[in-house]
Amino acid sequence: MKLYSVVVILSMLHLPSGDTQEDFWPVHTACDSDKIQVIYRSCDPIQDVGFSLSSCTDIRTQPYVKASFLLRQSIDELYISVVVFHNGLNVFHTDEPICLPNFPRFTFCGNRRGEMVTIQSSLPGLKFPLKGSYDIHVHGINQNGFQIGCVNATATFQ
Repeated sequence: MKLYSVVVILSMLHLPSGDTQEDFWPVHTACDSDKIQVIYRSCDPIQDVGFSLSSCTDIRTQPYVKASFLLRQSIDELYISVVVFHNGLNVFHTDEPICLPNFPRFTFCGNRRGEMVTIQSSLPGLKFPLKGSYDIHVHGINQNGFQIGCVNATATFQ
């Protein structure tokens, strides 16, 4: 009986838990050249995010980004948090309201559950050359505290 109990306990310990790496979304490559690599992964346990970046050669002059995801909740209000780490050190952090009831800054403000949101934008070019690895964490929540999107990205500059 003791041997049976030990076998059952050991087999339960061997079972994969719900919080393993296997539950994460795959790592996507948005840009990969000899000077720049940008990879990202959705940190939302329920849905992945689509993200594209203009060609790697244009990223230093005027990059163009596009992100898409399906809304699981409406966004009358949307708050975004962005944290940037450079070689492991926190170099930037901002928490910003993106959509407010009487001040919709973007066309997707007010979108309803089930709608596809696509964000497209040109970004200013880099004013100075970047070196090293930058980890970017972006997290968005709506007026009810529901997670709308979450992405972890790494940009490595040679």
